[in-house]
Amino acid sequence: MKSALLLLTVILISIYAFSQVEIRREIEEANAELSQIYGFSVKYSLTILKGEGHEQPAAIDDNGIYQIFLYTTSYRSGVARHELAHVYFFEYLRSIGFTPNEIPVWYHELMAEGFQSLHSRTRIPILRVAFYDFTEFDRRYPNKDDQSVFYGAVSSFAGYILERHSYIDLTSVAEEFLEEGDMSAAFSKVFGSSLESMILKWRLIFLLPYSPFLIGVVLFLYLLIGRRDKYWRKFPLDLESLREDEETKNRRAH
Repeated sequence: MKSALLLLTVILISIYAFSQVEIRREIEEANAELSQIYGFSVKYSLTILKGEGHEQPAAIDDNGIYQIFLYTTSYRSGVARHELAHVYFFEYLRSIGFTPNEIPVWYHELMAEGFQSLHSRTRIPILRVAFYDFTEFDRRYPNKDDQSVFYGAVSSFAGYILERHSYIDLTSVAEEFLEEGDMSAAFSKVFGSSLESMILKWRLIFLLPYSPFLIGVVLFLYLLIGRRDKYWRKFPLDLESLREDEETKNRRAH
């Protein structure tokens, strides 16, 4: 019993140590890539904890002092890249004379998810993602039940943009937004299409693989309604019978 417990302890310690090595390797690679993109380096402290499996990773900006918290128990590949991307974007905004809270929450996550998706493969999002309005979250995050859909939508939209444009273009959008105060105009200036237009195009492309299924549902409903219509047409409307029923009701009433 003691030997089994000891073996289990050694295994858990080994997993924890291996996870730490993987996290540090990933964040060092991300740091090198981000410093090349932005043209500067950021000082940050990294804290890796074991956790219980439900903690959220975080990048904290304390007035320019950056801290990253990651948890080995709930860690997934790409999370370190995501959190460090937040830190670099915070510093970029300060370097051009603005503060992070002047940028909408959803755009902060677009920057982080976009950088994460450059190398990390993301899961295929659910269909609901295409109909979710992530741009309504300017100053707050969605509730816990909607967070997976929110991140799925932001990640998918970021992937759509980065298939056509560079990551540095996303920072240009932020700068244009801070100068103009209009995100749609900023998208138009950098990408040649408004935010609304790009979201619509993304949704159409997102839904393309689902089109056979959607067409099948529409066809099924059409046939079902058509058959029911044909069924009821077999019974001609007898107006004379309706009149007789009405007269019978009137006589009973008197």
